[in-house]
Amino acid sequence: MPTLMTVCTGNICRSPAGELLLREYVGDLASVTSAGTYGLEGHGIPTEMLEHLAADGIDGTSHRGQLLTPALMAQADIVIAMTVEHRRDAVQLHPAALRKTFTLAELAASAGTGAELLGDTPAERLADIPRAVAAHRQVLAGYELDDVPDPYRRGRAAYAESYGLISRAVTEIAAWIRAES
Repeated sequence: MPTLMTVCTGNICRSPAGELLLREYVGDLASVTSAGTYGLEGHGIPTEMLEHLAADGIDGTSHRGQLLTPALMAQADIVIAMTVEHRRDAVQLHPAALRKTFTLAELAASAGTGAELLGDTPAERLADIPRAVAAHRQVLAGYELDDVPDPYRRGRAAYAESYGLISRAVTEIAAWIRAES
């Protein structure tokens, strides 16, 4: 089973939300984990983000932040960064991961702009993501892709904005993998 890993800064807001939403939507196809470039090891998800997850029927109370390491990068088949900066930091940590590391916005935009995933099953299409995004880069170059803003300690509206971006992107990515229109 392939491993997907989401990455943000502290691994307590954005990347755990991405992890838990991906697990909900594609968890039967992949193992999903998360880490932070400056991981707040052992810290839980803030209440504001837990409330958004709970509204979608997801319990995030057991999540604990962890630091992104070269070993975690090596184990992941696809790394999904919340920002361009997170993508850069992850690839600098483990350069061999360049071709399997994307921003969440890149994946969602690939899904939304018709990047073709090859394969007859969702598992085959999931495995084809790195090739499909690479082949679709010329289309993505015409788009301004948004980073997922950090909501940490910035109030409820910031959490709502970040969670909404993550949720919409994960929904689009999951439909792409499962070939749902």
